[in-house]
Amino acid sequence: MKLLVSISAVVILVAGYAVVAADSATLVQLDSKDFGDANCFVNMKIVEFERNTNTSKLRFTRMKRGSSVGTSMFIMRGFYEAAKARGAEYFVNLKEWDDKDGTRIFIAGFTNTKDADLKKEFGEEYDYNNEYGQKRIFISISQLKVLFEKPKSRI
Repeated sequence: MKLLVSISAVVILVAGYAVVAADSATLVQLDSKDFGDANCFVNMKIVEFERNTNTSKLRFTRMKRGSSVGTSMFIMRGFYEAAKARGAEYFVNLKEWDDKDGTRIFIAGFTNTKDADLKKEFGEEYDYNNEYGQKRIFISISQLKVLFEKPKSRI
């Protein structure tokens, strides 16, 4: 009986690790070097390091300062890729802060409901306005495809 219980415990642990490993494999990771434009993207990375039901935490790392527009577009691309990986049409930046290691952490929210109620969809801890008083808005991945996807050939 003890052997059966021990084997069952090991099987449960191994199965749990397998699920974690499979989920970890799908997390989004972008490196600016992969885009080949050193003038716009200056050695930046964005990594989805935690995925929950309808939110993700993303870590943004920048080795050198680049253009503010290029940096913003790179961060948006990270959110876009995470939304695509989840099969969500809309995303929103729920919260951001500088981590103690100098990186920037973002909490992104994902939904398929246009203009979803932020607090009902993601929780009471998130405000309708960002720290600058601006209303948080949902971005559609369908609208961003023109920026981030290669056009299909018309031949």
